[in-house]
Amino acid sequence: MFSACSRPVAPPPEAAYILPWGSLDKNISKRDSKFDIRNSLGEAILTKEKLSKTSDKTFNILAISGGGSHGAYGCGVLEGWYERGDMPKFDVVTGISTGSIISTFIFLGDGYIRYISDIYTSIKTSDIYYYNFFKIFGGSSITSTAPLKNLIKKYITSNLLVQVAKQYQAGRRLYVGTTNIDNGTLTVWDMTAIAASDKPDKLQLYRDIIYASSAMPGVFDPQYFKIRYKDHSYYQMHIDGGMSTYVFMVGMNEDWKKVLHYSKNKKLSVSLYVLANRQYRYKKTTQALPNDSALTILTAVAKNSVDLIFDRSIYRLYKASTDHGYNFYYTGIDDDIILPNLPHQFEKEDMNRLFDAGYKKGFHGIQWKRKISEDEISKH
Repeated sequence: MFSACSRPVAPPPEAAYILPWGSLDKNISKRDSKFDIRNSLGEAILTKEKLSKTSDKTFNILAISGGGSHGAYGCGVLEGWYERGDMPKFDVVTGISTGSIISTFIFLGDGYIRYISDIYTSIKTSDIYYYNFFKIFGGSSITSTAPLKNLIKKYITSNLLVQVAKQYQAGRRLYVGTTNIDNGTLTVWDMTAIAASDKPDKLQLYRDIIYASSAMPGVFDPQYFKIRYKDHSYYQMHIDGGMSTYVFMVGMNEDWKKVLHYSKNKKLSVSLYVLANRQYRYKKTTQALPNDSALTILTAVAKNSVDLIFDRSIYRLYKASTDHGYNFYYTGIDDDIILPNLPHQFEKEDMNRLFDAGYKKGFHGIQWKRKISEDEISKH
């Protein structure tokens, strides 16, 4: 694995879409490896159907969004919901960007859930990165992220991977998304299958994926993943998964009853819970820019781009859910919550305030949004 200012050998154009080991092949017709979606997600669905001994055979999915330091709110929601006692045991958990850090601990549940409050209520910016202005001259970012990598190393241990692997054997799945910036597409990694593998470098790969999913472009260095093509090694550049989609779930547009040859009398019941570490819309009204400086314009463009990614991500999941008769549940940061200006600023006071507000929501009962209007998308 590499993460440096001078990139290793880039793939040639004809190898742009080769998948690195550990990532999910979303071609539904393939059944060659455990990383094919038909084997990975399909086996999880079949295992749920076989193991369920009650009348409730709902396949429960939790998708956790990005949001940087605003993830403290989502952590509070999840911990409060867990302590309330009515959080389902999720069959699949997905995480992207800050959600990738949260996802492993929510996936494992029980004693591991406290780790998210340990992380998101105690860290400060210097625990994530520090500015290194020498890197402006030829570097891929303006910071050093050694603190973040050390934080990931502290919590993602070999013993933790053993527990993740056990859940793979039980038919549960954990997926994390990164953006392959070389070809501009979302890469989804089956973290459970990685943990259950016999690869000697699986722990480092697991850590590198979480880092890559959180690597905000320009602020953090990218992460490089090795591929093989015509007996040569090349390295793909991966960054923050939120650059592709704000939140995700794979296989939502597939007819799994048909794919898995479900008998007509069996019902495939699915519930998708979406947790957004963000307010539903940051930009609620049209506001004129205060000036026409390059920084002001670029900031506005960036905010509008994130709005578009967010809107389309949420609506895509909602539309797929309604098309297939799945239950859809959405919650995010409430409109009355005052957010820190920038999600890459990690201030203890702000993060504890967000965590506490989220905890109250989770513990006292989440008022889920069940419908997303297409009109909200067309506002852009």
